[in-house]
Amino acid sequence: MAVASLWGVAASCGYVGDPLPPAFNIPRHVQDLRAAQVGRNLEVQFTIPATTTEDLPVKNLSRVELRAGQMPVGGWNVDRWFESSKVTAVEKSDLGPAEASIDIAGYAGAEVVVAVRMANAKGRLSAWSNLVTLRVEQPFSAPQFKADSAPQGAEIKWSGFDGKVLVFRDDEKIGESASGRFADAGAEHGKRYAYSIQAARGAALSERSAPIGVKIEDRFPPAIPAGLTAAAGPGTVELSWERGTDPDLSHYLVMRAAGSESEFTNVGRTDVPAYTDRDVKPGSRYRYQVAAVDFRNNRSNPSGAVEILIP
Repeated sequence: MAVASLWGVAASCGYVGDPLPPAFNIPRHVQDLRAAQVGRNLEVQFTIPATTTEDLPVKNLSRVELRAGQMPVGGWNVDRWFESSKVTAVEKSDLGPAEASIDIAGYAGAEVVVAVRMANAKGRLSAWSNLVTLRVEQPFSAPQFKADSAPQGAEIKWSGFDGKVLVFRDDEKIGESASGRFADAGAEHGKRYAYSIQAARGAALSERSAPIGVKIEDRFPPAIPAGLTAAAGPGTVELSWERGTDPDLSHYLVMRAAGSESEFTNVGRTDVPAYTDRDVKPGSRYRYQVAAVDFRNNRSNPSGAVEILIP
């Protein structure tokens, strides 16, 4: 009985296994390092992993080591790169998204390699992140530009830079152009916007320009009416012309000069591209012109004149 009882006690205790070695708590390496030249800096972004190489939560970090250095002569060699690289401080040392700016002074025209690693509370280092290699351009500035209202929205113009320029409206990129101008058809008349631009040369960017505020105003008249013709009727003159295509076209003004008169006077208004002038006299000669007017009362120049003799 005693033996059986002892066996039962032993069986109920179970086997606890071998003791586990202490965890090293080395952070996993960064896998999403990104870098781009903006003005006189390399703007760097990455995510600090939340787990260690043993799939344990990262409790704290002693430092984040961000380095940049020229590609070694003869090709990549981590030791030679490390010796000549420089450390840039990273303000954020907790987990999640992080960013930093690296001064590119002395790197213009060189191929630069950027990498980052972390150290845990005991100073144990993670592996290096993915490497980012890029050629650094001599810093350059965004060109001077102007922003103004246009018939269909707004127009941004610049000169003195022959590369691609990115255009921003209220801090949101809305497009790009290498032609020296950009039309913003999305700008609405009556609203105020802030425009800025940023020049691009290869993968490098300039600093963003200071914004220019513009209130978009419709001060642009419709197109001049085309194809004006005149035909004599029984005591009338029948005028017709091509219909305008301006979306804000409101109406047309009809102007007439009699005989040798040099000055035209308004004789009528019409919403359609046709008009009947009933105030005419037989045997008289008349000249006619037509102008288009939009809903904001912007008036086009007059059309070419047509002349007619009333029988």
